[in-house]
Amino acid sequence: MLSQHLWKFFAPLLVALVAGLSVWLFQEQPDKGAVVTPRTQGVPDSFMENFTTQILDEQGRPQYQLQATHMAHYADDDHSEFTQPEFTAFRPDGQRWTAVAETGRTKNGSEQVFLDGTVTIQRYPDMTSPANLQIHTRDVRIRPADDYAETDQIATIVQNNDTLKTVGLQVYFREGRVQLLSQVRGVYAP
Repeated sequence: MLSQHLWKFFAPLLVALVAGLSVWLFQEQPDKGAVVTPRTQGVPDSFMENFTTQILDEQGRPQYQLQATHMAHYADDDHSEFTQPEFTAFRPDGQRWTAVAETGRTKNGSEQVFLDGTVTIQRYPDMTSPANLQIHTRDVRIRPADDYAETDQIATIVQNNDTLKTVGLQVYFREGRVQLLSQVRGVYAP
């Protein structure tokens, strides 16, 4: 009779002790991330259709955004691939820049965005005005945190009726500056 009373007293205590030990052991396990096997390598672990992601600055204003008709993420090397991506950089004065491509990708999150194939970069003086500068090129690399883009390909810049051609260029979105790198030629309309 005494042992039955002891069992009723210690049984819940024993169950609580085992549960607590199990939780402690589970928390001590290292996070292994996504498990990649030969069967899942090269296969997306997630995808989205018609997505938009936007990063805000310290004041809560849009700094840049990335949108695409399709995005697929691959866990084996932590990269994403995009169909018809559009990158937009916003400036505090209301000016914005957009870069649109056929395809694109990122590595290591969004530290670098690669726009592949034909790329059109446009500068808009404000949120409601039409583009006042267009750049037509290929294969652009963007560092969103630095408000910077570059290409080493041939680029054609059109502003009003003026046209410039260059091999390679750098775009500093926040400063609103385009730096032409080599073999620059221009046609200026009167």
